[in-house]
Amino acid sequence: MKKILYIYIVLYSSFCFSQNIFLTEAKEIHANNDKFLYALKEEPKTDAQYLGKIEVSGFSNDDAAVFSEIYKKAKSIGGNSYFMKPAENIEGNSTFNPHHYILYIYYKEKQTIPQKENTVYLINPEKEIEVRINNKKIKLPQRSFLQLDLTQQEITDISVGKFLGSRIKLQAKNNQPEQYFQISGKKISANSQVSPGINYKTGDIIALEKSFAEFLLTIYDKI
Repeated sequence: MKKILYIYIVLYSSFCFSQNIFLTEAKEIHANNDKFLYALKEEPKTDAQYLGKIEVSGFSNDDAAVFSEIYKKAKSIGGNSYFMKPAENIEGNSTFNPHHYILYIYYKEKQTIPQKENTVYLINPEKEIEVRINNKKIKLPQRSFLQLDLTQQEITDISVGKFLGSRIKLQAKNNQPEQYFQISGKKISANSQVSPGINYKTGDIIALEKSFAEFLLTIYDKI
């Protein structure tokens, strides 16, 4: 009876989190104290050290748990950045498959990682939600994000929800780094780079930590 119960628990657990995350290659280990794990928009050529690759198989809605596991495996070989190369389908086109993807892990000097200024990302992990940007209504589908470029000539007014909803006003500034906001009913955000993890908060617009946010941008659809 105990054996049957054990098998049932194992099968049930696999069903609840039917996703496997493996460090399938560890070519090098780089010793460093970097806490961040940034996504690279382009595959590095000569200014980065390739360390290994992480393979994600299966799908889970728990993006925080997935990123946490990826983070641990990347840090085990000293990675501070990664590049996702979408697999090719039978027609030869590269498309992202949320059920199976590979992250190539690198060590790259922070100052060589391209950064944007005065760019804002609105990220929605949950069901479709309506966002108002300067009184213009935009529907943000589930697991998607919207990129906005700020200017010094105009204040960007972003609001979500009705009378008791949330609202932020943003404007371009010199040397202002990228900003990431979660727009959702369910409030999940990441801790600081010094202490990676997840926080549950209230409110409709939540600032996200860069490493976690860039992972969401990697696996979500841009609208």
